[in-house]
Amino acid sequence: MWEPIKQWKEQSDKSYRICAFGSSNTELSLANDGKHNWVDWLYINLRKEIGNHVTVTNLGIGGETTIQLLDRMERDVKPLRPSLVIVTIGGNDASIEIPTALYAERLKKICSLIRSYQAIPVLQTYYCPVYSNAMPGFRERFEANMQANRELAAEMGLKLVDQYSFFEPYYRMYPNDYEKLMRDWLHVNHLGNLAMAQYISRSFGLSELPVPDEWESPFVPIYEKMIQIANRRV
Repeated sequence: MWEPIKQWKEQSDKSYRICAFGSSNTELSLANDGKHNWVDWLYINLRKEIGNHVTVTNLGIGGETTIQLLDRMERDVKPLRPSLVIVTIGGNDASIEIPTALYAERLKKICSLIRSYQAIPVLQTYYCPVYSNAMPGFRERFEANMQANRELAAEMGLKLVDQYSFFEPYYRMYPNDYEKLMRDWLHVNHLGNLAMAQYISRSFGLSELPVPDEWESPFVPIYEKMIQIANRRV
């Protein structure tokens, strides 16, 4: 179990809040058709594994970039006095062609501000988009942004949840099956959200979530292949 999470489990006399901070990859939305997204699943898992003294607040807003996250941190993040903030951003920065160096600079400022709030920043990369439906040049910009997350995590000594490295090999090897995880070319559906939740749970040292019975047939074969590919790459 990741050390901060382990400490929370041992210190049940205190309350801890996680903020999920990002764009449409994070936000609560009717687009999920009433099904959990990865933030919901993580919340359920933390309460089950760690305790009811841990809460998760969803601060995702669709369409946002790093500059918009920066603009609302004092309003949305700081007053909540979080213990940990998971930052998942970069797709919209790539879409509107913000230079990678500027994206990285803003991302670093976001993480520095989180630390100034006495909270732990966690960087999370996206899943893999369906690049065959993306605009020209998007893949290069997007992958550069995800690499900027990795480099910043190493530079600042941050926890990195590299969803992209988990999802992308499956997209590359099984592009037709991969689309079963996607709502559209840039957003995961309920199955993709569950795969994200399983991966971040494992990254935090939590047990995997039980798969709903009605999802087993479409989800389990894909997820097992993703795990097999990831294990071969370790």
